[in-house]
Amino acid sequence: MTMEQAATAPLARPSLLTPLRVVAALVGLSVFVQAIFAGQGLFIDTDNLDIHGMLGNLTLLLVLAQAGLVFFAGFRGRDRASFLIRSLALLILVVAQLGLGYSGRDGGNAAALHIPNGVAIMGLAASLAAALFAFRPDAAPR
Repeated sequence: MTMEQAATAPLARPSLLTPLRVVAALVGLSVFVQAIFAGQGLFIDTDNLDIHGMLGNLTLLLVLAQAGLVFFAGFRGRDRASFLIRSLALLILVVAQLGLGYSGRDGGNAAALHIPNGVAIMGLAASLAAALFAFRPDAAPR
């Protein structure tokens, strides 16, 4: 591949696209399952809140892996900016979510912000996953 071809290639490492898509799907699934355990923990059995918290920690690891894969996949142009910004925003929201979750165990403002932040995380995770699944590495660069 010439330098000119490399500069216009839409994805430097297409082999990372499949693992990235898998991790993106797992992030969304993890957030959804957390919501299930949170509801059960609030209304059925408080032990489920512990599972909710453990899944939150796992989600942080998944989001970190996703951000790393996005960075190293070598997207070009607007795709790179779009995927990086969404990945970093998701990472920031998840870190904030963990802080809100741990500090809001006894209720209060942190607990009240934990729920809408979780909704924002789900929306952003779904948006990023949809964009990654729609991305075609053989398409012309944008």
